[in-house]
Amino acid sequence: MSPYNTRGAGNRGKRHRAVLIGVDSYDHEIDLPAVTQSLRLMAEALTHVTSGVLDESDLVILPDPAEREGSPGAARPVDPFEAHAALRAARDEVDGLLVVYFAGHGIVRSDGSDLHLLFTSSRVTQDPLHPFVDALSWRNGVMAELRKAKADWVVAILDCCFAGNALNEFTPEVRQNFAVLMAAEPGVEIPPGAEGIGTDFTVALHGLLTGRTAADEPVSFTRIVPEIREAMAPFKAVDGHRWVPEERRHGDDVLLALTPASRRVNCVLPPPPHLPPPVPPEAHGPGEPEHGTAESGEPGPEAVAPDTPEPAPAEPGEPKPAPVASDTPKPAPVAPDMPKPAPVAPDTPEPEPVRAEQGGALDRVRQRLRALRRKRAIALTLALAVGAGAVLWAAPDWPPGGGRGGCTPPMELRVLVDPDVLPTVQKAADAYTNRDAEGCRTVGIGVYAGKSTDVVDAFRSAALWQSPLPTCPVSGDCLRPQRDLGAQPDIWIPAAGSTLARVREGQSGSARETVRLAGLGPLAFTPMVLAVPDLGPSAAGARTRAPLGSLIAGLKTGRPAGEEPLQVLRPDPEGTDGALLSTAALYDSVSAGEPSVGEPSAIEAGMADRLRPMPGTARDLMCALSDGSRNTLENRAAVLVPEQTMALFNLPSKVSVQGTRPSCASDTLQHRTARYPTDVPVLELPFVRVTWTDADRDTKARERAVKDFYEWLVGDPDARALFVRDGFRDVEDGKQAPPGPTSPLRAPANDGAVSLDIPDSDSLMSVASIAGALSDYRKALGPGRVLYLLDNSTSMEDKRVWSGPGRAKELVTRSLRSLGALDQYGVWTLAPEKKAKKKTDHPDVVRYGKNTLIGAQKAVGEAKAVNADADIVTGLTDALRTLRSGSSGADPRLIVLITDDEDSSELKRKDIEAVVKAAGQGARVRVVAVSLRPDGCAPGRLNQRLAEVTGGRCLDPSDSIATELTAEVAKTGTGDAE
Repeated sequence: MSPYNTRGAGNRGKRHRAVLIGVDSYDHEIDLPAVTQSLRLMAEALTHVTSGVLDESDLVILPDPAEREGSPGAARPVDPFEAHAALRAARDEVDGLLVVYFAGHGIVRSDGSDLHLLFTSSRVTQDPLHPFVDALSWRNGVMAELRKAKADWVVAILDCCFAGNALNEFTPEVRQNFAVLMAAEPGVEIPPGAEGIGTDFTVALHGLLTGRTAADEPVSFTRIVPEIREAMAPFKAVDGHRWVPEERRHGDDVLLALTPASRRVNCVLPPPPHLPPPVPPEAHGPGEPEHGTAESGEPGPEAVAPDTPEPAPAEPGEPKPAPVASDTPKPAPVAPDMPKPAPVAPDTPEPEPVRAEQGGALDRVRQRLRALRRKRAIALTLALAVGAGAVLWAAPDWPPGGGRGGCTPPMELRVLVDPDVLPTVQKAADAYTNRDAEGCRTVGIGVYAGKSTDVVDAFRSAALWQSPLPTCPVSGDCLRPQRDLGAQPDIWIPAAGSTLARVREGQSGSARETVRLAGLGPLAFTPMVLAVPDLGPSAAGARTRAPLGSLIAGLKTGRPAGEEPLQVLRPDPEGTDGALLSTAALYDSVSAGEPSVGEPSAIEAGMADRLRPMPGTARDLMCALSDGSRNTLENRAAVLVPEQTMALFNLPSKVSVQGTRPSCASDTLQHRTARYPTDVPVLELPFVRVTWTDADRDTKARERAVKDFYEWLVGDPDARALFVRDGFRDVEDGKQAPPGPTSPLRAPANDGAVSLDIPDSDSLMSVASIAGALSDYRKALGPGRVLYLLDNSTSMEDKRVWSGPGRAKELVTRSLRSLGALDQYGVWTLAPEKKAKKKTDHPDVVRYGKNTLIGAQKAVGEAKAVNADADIVTGLTDALRTLRSGSSGADPRLIVLITDDEDSSELKRKDIEAVVKAAGQGARVRVVAVSLRPDGCAPGRLNQRLAEVTGGRCLDPSDSIATELTAEVAKTGTGDAE
């Protein structure tokens, strides 16, 4: 199969892009001035007049070279959030070739894992769990975005120390075309390069991509690999280490450079404009002329060709015409120590590919690119000697292009939202950033969601968001807002105003000094409803308004004798504001004397028995009900969800002006009517401006951007229409407005199912009531039972996944904090000891039963790997038997399997089928399988099958394992409640 070609007939109309990132200035590391030149060389190599696979308008460059104009040598800070925003935009917008290039500092953990790309403000802390601040993780920041890219081909190029360590976390999708070229092998540091010349790796790569002749083959990825290795062979990395670029390719092949096509008859270049005097280089002092400048009286690299006729236009997608030699003498390559270039004859032999120690052609590239620092309106034409002719290059502006690809990276606003409102706010953010008619965004908006309880905890201890603690206990039992939620937000949009009140009431003094939260007003309204299937009580109960306990009691009236009652469900109350408020009302109805509801323990046991784990959002809950393979609740569950969620799921499948039904919805699921609990506050989506102390960069511009976004959200008809079409009620003078004609609440499918009048409800719920409900929820199911199965075989140490941050033992010790004194738990190892009398004698690292947290963590920390294979099947079988014995109650039970999958990958099919069958039968025991290999959760693998059949989870390095595992154990244990 031919390599992918951006100029091919089928690819000409596609969107291609290169995101080029070069960080030359650092606040806490040494500067890398050579990166400035490397960034320019890479841009030229991809858009070269004869060999480039991209157009100048396809480039996004960070930092924007235009911002350096007029300030020779000035460095511009590069923000990791700008880079991440550029990657995310490329992920969604590119459908052809996507190239991502990074030059700067790279760093890894002490065990060689977790490669991070460092930016201007990046710093390294002493925190072993979160050592890199304001850096971009290759695994979680770069790879996580690129593996979701829509592009036909993705190529990543890393020119940094430890670039080869990216191989540890190179996890493309199964059918994705993806290649990564790394400057050196894993664990190897590389020299910084020379200012004005570039980093050695990029200089060599530039020469190989641009130095092709008509006789050469096009440069594909597979061809460039041996060539760049040969080019780097004479060089040495830091400490005299051999310099061998590394690579990995997943897919066929892709062209990175073309070759000049057969030259057309009379095909010549257009006449260039007169070139202004070149800009002196920064290295020269005042009065020191550059080689070959006008002051020297000698022809320099910027010498222009005489006027020539216009070339014949090329057909769309054809290779660009090769330049034709003129009679004007061309400057020859010069050595670095020569004072000036000398004229040469037209038949000068082609120079060797440029390397760091060579001067000639590269010197001309350097001077040519320095001239680009002039104002963007100046048209520059530059000459570069290649072969026997002169290549003339016109650069009307920099960065290349005036279209979308050449836009200045926008300021990035970070918006933290409640998970239930994420889809709508994301639509609004996308519409807002796409307003510019020319396609250039002035502001980028990154929208991300966090669990409601995590957000409240983070703002209450906001100082930890800026400065994480230098050390944590081995368990990891300390608040980590950056890890658990993400970057410090500029805007916070919870679903309920009571959530903002909870933060303010519980904030510490240092938190109030660190962050200021200013509510600007509501964005939209939606009441919580009890959405009842039409097959339940008669439609006469539709749109009923009453306290939640009374509504639930009413579900039992009018049902045929012996018919199974409807099950009341709501999402995880730790996940969203709406679910927590509903839970508080549910528990309050018990204390108010509503016997039909039951105690919190009975409520949660009934929900857990029907659907576990409980989905985190209202939409996820509705989607889970529609998945008949997981449950039979599609038409037998009444759910507590926002009215707008129910309204969307009620819509027919075809798209209409009144909203779109979620893709997971089913025809049975859509028939629901709303009961309105009067003791659950209406969700009002408050817009909260978040201001951080000591966050001085772009303060005024950021304030203006936040204000402009808010005013657009509340005042622009297009913005309001987005909320209305998603089922929210509009805002008039700060209060709810009746639904308009485009609202799904007025769709025929919701006729009689919702109340068009403004429903009554308690405007506020006390902070104490909400806090009490959260504590009761965490205690409701009583003590849990957990068994950890820890793979301690030889391969765990050989693969360096046994000890250290984020490794097997640390994952166990950290997640143990979710278990309390009343929980029963233990830690078994799976590689049998030689002294074991029988196969079922599992070494007890922590004996199963009630334990102290400190003692259990110490025992796990002292555990050793052994020279034996792990017996995965026997361990799972015995753990299932242990957890199912001795109790018939609703207490939650969990197995945590942590392995590198080496031994499980060799299991016989009959053994796999037997253990999966055993896991799915009998009393429910969830299995959370943690794989320490990148593809450990692939469909069909044992880990994934165990998770599916037990309602558990499968976690692999593409997930935030430490955070997710701790959360999964918390669903079973009572440690957090205590």
